[in-house]
Amino acid sequence: MRRYILIHGYVEDPTIFDPLVPHLPPGETLRLSLKDEFAEWKPQEPINALSLARYLSGKYCITDQDVVIGHSMGGWIAIQIKSLNGATVVQIGSYTNQLKVTFPVKNIRLLKWMAKLGMGQSALFVNWVKKTYPFDETRALYTALLEGMRKMDRTYIYQQLLVLFAPVPPLTVTPDLRIHNCRDNIVAAPDEPYVDVPGDHFCLVFHPETVAVPIRSLLEQKQTALHTSNH
Repeated sequence: MRRYILIHGYVEDPTIFDPLVPHLPPGETLRLSLKDEFAEWKPQEPINALSLARYLSGKYCITDQDVVIGHSMGGWIAIQIKSLNGATVVQIGSYTNQLKVTFPVKNIRLLKWMAKLGMGQSALFVNWVKKTYPFDETRALYTALLEGMRKMDRTYIYQQLLVLFAPVPPLTVTPDLRIHNCRDNIVAAPDEPYVDVPGDHFCLVFHPETVAVPIRSLLEQKQTALHTSNH
């Protein structure tokens, strides 16, 4: 049976995939919680998306038979996993170029101090971000994520920022599928071809049926190719 590995984005949790999962082809679904993964991993090595991908690949024995679906930061982790073992990767609202993340600060040293002081979790910052958010459809979800972020451990916030922005070796693989909305104000649209879907950064929550269509098509093509090669 096909296995789906689902990896959520920055300050999200696995429930971000709940609307999408019923629209995927049948398979075993594994929703990863990065908060729990970091708590168990307790990394001593320098953290970046590749070191996290290496840990997750080993823990869950991820292979080229698995389908890894990542949203936002989760898609960045997913493509690092593919670089290790050739898994099929679907990126939703994600990137293969860290410059596509529309975060005001990307300097690692500055991010460390911001996380340590809780600057990004302050009421002043969170309220400002809320006011500048442009999409009514997803405003309640975005607000809930920001309020949840305020309660997160500062170490975990910093670990996520390292996954987002710490340098990694150049990629030698590409996603099997990029799904994006061109209005996304959190991750800019890819320069490479992608499937444009309705909504915004959170298209998988508010338009799951539409997001699932190209995923099903990709997996059907792969299944057909596999049958052809075996005959």
